[in-house]
Amino acid sequence: MKNLIQWIGKLLFWVMATALIVYAASRTLDFVNSTLGAEDQIIGYLALFATTGGAIAWLAVFLYNSKGIAQKGIALIMIVIDVLGEISLFTIDTLMRSGQNGLTSTLAPEEVRATVMGMSILIGVNIIATFAYHVMDADNMAAMEDQISDWQIDLTIQKAKREKATSIANEIAQREADAYAVVQKNKDRSDRTLPERTIGEAFSNLFRKNSRGEEMHLVAAETVNMPELQETERNKL
Repeated sequence: MKNLIQWIGKLLFWVMATALIVYAASRTLDFVNSTLGAEDQIIGYLALFATTGGAIAWLAVFLYNSKGIAQKGIALIMIVIDVLGEISLFTIDTLMRSGQNGLTSTLAPEEVRATVMGMSILIGVNIIATFAYHVMDADNMAAMEDQISDWQIDLTIQKAKREKATSIANEIAQREADAYAVVQKNKDRSDRTLPERTIGEAFSNLFRKNSRGEEMHLVAAETVNMPELQETERNKL
């Protein structure tokens, strides 16, 4: 008996959940189709994957397909967002239809426009979350970490090469500077623009220097009062 009651309780729970989900989805679909033309009504069903359908899909992902905190966190957040979006849309649709039936005041165009914008944002968030979920895949994250490690190693290698190249360049520059200094020191820098002396001028200067030297020797001998040295110098002259 107890098992039967439990089974009935589960059945009623699923029936209630299914009925409410179908009702909410139908109201959301009604609002979405009101924004579409008559020939595009079938497209409205696709928008349900941003509300009721999206919440169910993200729930399945959270329970059975997500790995790691990142994926489970994305799935859980999207469940909450899609459910809130579903509640907002079927509430707006209910108010809009009630206003058209004269039960309540009709919604202002600004309110309808804001709801449409909210629905568009909700669809966009689901698309972004789908991409983010796959990016956060465990295998993909491991591959990204390997690539980042390789990138860091490459950067370190390039840095070491640049430092070594700078050191080698300094050594080469110093050697080149030393060689340049040697060449400059050994270079003949005599002024070749001056006229060359003739052979006669050279011999004349040579004799002039010799006579000048002999006169200096004689003066020196007289200064020190050495008759022998004076006589020798006079004989030379």
